[in-house]
Amino acid sequence: MHRTNVCWGGRSSASARGLAATVALALPLTLGGLTVAPAGSALAAPAATRSVAAAGPDGVAAGNAAIASVDLGGTWSFTPSGRGTTSITVPGGGWYKQGFTDVTEAVYSRSITVPDSGQPQSTWIEFGAVNHQATLSVDGRVVATQTTAFTPSNFDISSYAAPGTTHTISVQVKGRGALRSSDGKYLVPIAADWSEAIPQGIYRSASLRVYPAVYVSDAFVRTSVANRTLSYDVSVTNSSAATRTVTLGGSLTSDGAGSFSYPQLPQQTVTVAARSTAKVTVGPVAWDLGATSYWWPNVPYRSGYRAQLHRLAIHSTADDGRTSDATYRFGFRESTQNGEYYYLNGVRVNFRGDSLQGADYDRVNNGGKGDAYDTLPGFLPPSSNNGGWPQAVDNYQRLNYNVVRMHMEPASPYMLDVADEMGLMVIDETAIRSGSQDFVSGRNNMVAHARALTLRDRNHPAIIRWSQINEPSSNNNDSQQFQQDLYAAMNGNDGTRPVSIDAGPGADSPSRYPAMNYPNFAIFGHYLDGVGRYGEALNRYSGRPDGEGEYIWPACSSRQGFTWFATATAAKRGKDASDLRPYTLLSAWASVVPGVRTTDFTTEENTRPVYGADNLPDPWSNAQIQRVQAAFNPVAAVDLPYWSASGNSDSNGSFPLAQAVPSYARNATVTRTITVFNDDFTNTSVGFTWTARLDSPTGAVVASGNTTLSVPLGSRVTQPVSFTAPATGSRVYLQLSTTKSGSTVFTDAVEYLNLGGGGGTGPTPGTYRIVNRNSGKPLAIAGNSTADGAKAVQQSGTPTWTISATQEAYTLRYTASGKMLDVNGSSTTQGLQLQQWSANGGTNQSWYLRPTGNGYYTIVSQASGLVADVYAASTSEGAQVVQWTATGGTNQQWQFVPA
Repeated sequence: MHRTNVCWGGRSSASARGLAATVALALPLTLGGLTVAPAGSALAAPAATRSVAAAGPDGVAAGNAAIASVDLGGTWSFTPSGRGTTSITVPGGGWYKQGFTDVTEAVYSRSITVPDSGQPQSTWIEFGAVNHQATLSVDGRVVATQTTAFTPSNFDISSYAAPGTTHTISVQVKGRGALRSSDGKYLVPIAADWSEAIPQGIYRSASLRVYPAVYVSDAFVRTSVANRTLSYDVSVTNSSAATRTVTLGGSLTSDGAGSFSYPQLPQQTVTVAARSTAKVTVGPVAWDLGATSYWWPNVPYRSGYRAQLHRLAIHSTADDGRTSDATYRFGFRESTQNGEYYYLNGVRVNFRGDSLQGADYDRVNNGGKGDAYDTLPGFLPPSSNNGGWPQAVDNYQRLNYNVVRMHMEPASPYMLDVADEMGLMVIDETAIRSGSQDFVSGRNNMVAHARALTLRDRNHPAIIRWSQINEPSSNNNDSQQFQQDLYAAMNGNDGTRPVSIDAGPGADSPSRYPAMNYPNFAIFGHYLDGVGRYGEALNRYSGRPDGEGEYIWPACSSRQGFTWFATATAAKRGKDASDLRPYTLLSAWASVVPGVRTTDFTTEENTRPVYGADNLPDPWSNAQIQRVQAAFNPVAAVDLPYWSASGNSDSNGSFPLAQAVPSYARNATVTRTITVFNDDFTNTSVGFTWTARLDSPTGAVVASGNTTLSVPLGSRVTQPVSFTAPATGSRVYLQLSTTKSGSTVFTDAVEYLNLGGGGGTGPTPGTYRIVNRNSGKPLAIAGNSTADGAKAVQQSGTPTWTISATQEAYTLRYTASGKMLDVNGSSTTQGLQLQQWSANGGTNQSWYLRPTGNGYYTIVSQASGLVADVYAASTSEGAQVVQWTATGGTNQQWQFVPA
């Protein structure tokens, strides 16, 4: 027996016909000052005064003109191909989640009764998502076939099912396994093929909806901060047999705490031919409501923040007197790409965040594996024992992440609704990826998916950019034309946001697609330092934003890799990157999505997450999470060389590394250059304070200072900190903090300095042979050259160096030439050949000699923070000595043998 719920008149969860836009009733709940209610509760207050989060799976950003809705969720008949008939729950997360793990094709069926609205009507069967091909029939008569991926699938059954009649509907569904080309590649976007639990079949929602014969079927709201205007495109569908003239009116209200004097919206008339859809543009209308009416992200993080949203109500009246109403939620904001930088509402924005791989969470067995976004509590509205997706968003924001790329598996509409409300920026990515999908035979399905995703999501202000594909370079049938088609599908159906590609290693150059020189397009490379390695590389492309879409993986599932989230990001921030997204936080901290344990799933890298709800009950007291918070803080004050010296960390993720801590002589002048960032959206005035304490973070103050800096929005400045090291004690702790408008934004008290004799804790000044532990060969200058720029190598014999102490480090002078060991141009490039050069007194000729505890030392450049390394651990005569990130290897350890 089927359970049928009918909703008359009011708004209900529904997709816009043909345009795949969806909406659900919005319900209130409470989370840290954010007001939201559990699913099923009544609306608590008018839209103007309540916080909104969707209760249903289909979202609130798009309007809905349904006058009746029947919930088709429940038990359906289910016949897998080649097997007998059984039953299944719809949506239920699809068939894989319900134990049909080897099914590739099946038929769903049930009976329906069509409501009679008492007026001419249009009747639709609507699914929140079907993966991937659905053929719907009514009483055995085929209505249509639609091929979709993670987006709604809607069928007009008006000609097959009259009002008040009962019918049997059946849906033949082909999953990804039934849609392959002759070489085994998939013909549809499948997200992550390595995850067995990606949802298949009917999932998310199922409804029968009735609309007036002439109704508002879609609206796309376009806002311009630069021009201070609002306009919107309204689509009106006429399912009747006669041409209709329709008059459109509209009004605006607040969806949030703000109260505004909204502009009057003009009426517009449109003629719609029989059985067709017409689109008309209203506006532009002047918007002079000020910056408080704009949608802004929660940056810097504020607990309980609620972004300002608005609602557009559209009322249509046809020439026969029939009416239709729909309401659309939007944010007034403008996301642009201007040359090398991105801007939000005219303010430069630097994206710092995560690439959320939903396919990992699909592997959590929560009553079966699959469809995490619609069934796992951490992605749903809050419940009695789980903070749900709002808590996950709050976790991201408390980490100081300002953006999440919904990586390959598109987010649910509910997830995007919450991002809208809580001010989390989103990069919306298609489910199209690299080698397992056929970009030639499946081209139409791929392009249609990009279009459908854009049409579903384009009213969400949280979406600040489209990502059209993931790592296409690993597919041998990728082409520029295919990428242009994807770009046209997304940009052509939106045009208000930038578009990008997240490219595979080594494939991020714009020269890969030379004709794609669009001003709102960019490519972001992955793994610029190599896979699973710490590094600080950043590619530069003139006229395009710089950044990196993935780095760290597969080391992300280790404590060492988790520290790289902080250290590598800080270093790349210091190089003015516009977009930085390590990959992937869930492998380091699975319970960023509430309730998930380390034992709940196997990660993409085939291991378990480092931290989860089972071993990290208080994440905010964890030292690694605190380090990530500091690295991503929008108004951070960072000693970049200090962070780089400990960048590679150790297997336990320690920060700082004891051997990387700089040493200073007592009574010496200590000077550190601090980089102060201002990735806020307002106020260029940043208060900067530093305090030096003796022997502990709470010890006696030996020096302090404060100043007010002018830091352009989206940029950074450097500020020296200088004081005299105390004559006693063994360590100085340096605390750094920033303030905005008198409130503290950033505090970091981890850094410390060692105190000792002149030059720190290295060998006594004198003349030495410097012998590499791995090869047994001494450091030398090739051929004992006396020329500036001659290369440092390992070379047999008895070459010697004179070691001299400075106030904080050492110089190394080659005896045969009288010239200094030197980092060319103070470069921070990993793998740079070390050289000799005439003495210049610069930090590029200054070295920390740090004991490794076994009679050896590392030789660390004061300028770059990198260590002297025999390249590739070679034992060959004349092998290059380069600078490299500290690894702890014996090829980076040197013995100082007195000459």
